[in-house]
Amino acid sequence: MSDSISSTPAERRQTLNSIYRYVAYLFFIALICQCMYWDALPKALDDQFTEASFAEISQTVMLSISLVFLWKIRGMGVYRHGSVLMFAFLLASLIREQDFLFDRVFDGLWQWLVTLVLVPALVYLVRYRHHVLDECTRYMQQMSFGLFLSGMLTLYVFSRLMGRGIFWEAIMKAQYIYEIKSTVEEGIETLGYALMLLAVVELWLWARRQVALSN
Repeated sequence: MSDSISSTPAERRQTLNSIYRYVAYLFFIALICQCMYWDALPKALDDQFTEASFAEISQTVMLSISLVFLWKIRGMGVYRHGSVLMFAFLLASLIREQDFLFDRVFDGLWQWLVTLVLVPALVYLVRYRHHVLDECTRYMQQMSFGLFLSGMLTLYVFSRLMGRGIFWEAIMKAQYIYEIKSTVEEGIETLGYALMLLAVVELWLWARRQVALSN
């Protein structure tokens, strides 16, 4: 009895390429974790995860790379409206990560800059809501969507709840140490940014395939 489900050589090749990428993503996440460990080794506890630490620098680098990829995706014309909103969201995140620099100008400057990014993005969303919905219908079927959503939930929900002082005070009681809480929170944030970077890379690869199919 022959199998009722079969795949073409092209489909098998595409599946293998996906598996290779997943393995590469696994090593990428593991490398980030290991680099954070190496960065912490020579430092005292209260000097870890400063603005010059690997975690903080890697977050800025991953956000910057994500913005470059989104700019390229926008130029491909495949996911034009959704990529604009993703770009605005990640740009606001990048500004937030540089709050220590902007606060040297005056306190709260980063909040004004984030507002200047997100308000036009909301106006854009309302204006092109039908186009955005059409694009989301296709995008939500891609692995990129699952990665991006996972990154958002990790960064803006899980890390915030795990980083609450009262949570760590309840765990460590009288032995509460702020630096330990900060270490865990920064590690989770870095994971969230890494997942969103991988999501943008997957979206870029998908956009390239769509462009190739249309030619």
